[in-house]
Amino acid sequence: HLSTVACVTCHITQVAIREATKTHWDWSQAGQDLPEDAHEYLKKKGRFEYEAGLVPEYHWFNGRGDRYLLGDTIDPDVATELNPPLGGIEDPEARIWPFKIHRATQIYDTEYRTLMVPQTVGEGAYWESFDWDQALRMGSVASGLPYSGSYGFANTVMYWPLSHMVQPAGNALQCRDCHSPQGRMDWQGLGYPGDPAS
Repeated sequence: HLSTVACVTCHITQVAIREATKTHWDWSQAGQDLPEDAHEYLKKKGRFEYEAGLVPEYHWFNGRGDRYLLGDTIDPDVATELNPPLGGIEDPEARIWPFKIHRATQIYDTEYRTLMVPQTVGEGAYWESFDWDQALRMGSVASGLPYSGSYGFANTVMYWPLSHMVQPAGNALQCRDCHSPQGRMDWQGLGYPGDPAS
């Protein structure tokens, strides 16, 4: 296992053990006059999802990653990976690593197909006006990113490699946690034809 599986993969069995962690943030729901709850909905920020006892998701990781840069074009029909980990099954430096995945719905320019930076704070900004178009025009001036005047919302994904909440050996994952029909690994997603132990 040491050549393909990171130590933390077996020793971080869950995250958000004591308190729930945010796993999804939907900006498209902002601006509505709905009952507010810091863990479910805020008019300024939209709708959230939190999860406790979260089982990590697993990806190959060689310690390096890519990143979305301001102005990069996106395909709004698929989730934009903001910081995808690098590595793969053929990479000798990569190991299967546990991640917390944060998913979101963010505003983008439908003509230029770029994620936008709305101005949220200040006179006339979104948290005062709740006007996305105005907030995007202000944000365009501040960021230098062109705005066509047409916007929508697209899904994004952020990968957070886990290295804390390490469990002692007695609480680590056992063989059946990964190598069973209900195991936590997506073997095909990792590039295997099936469970490599079967």
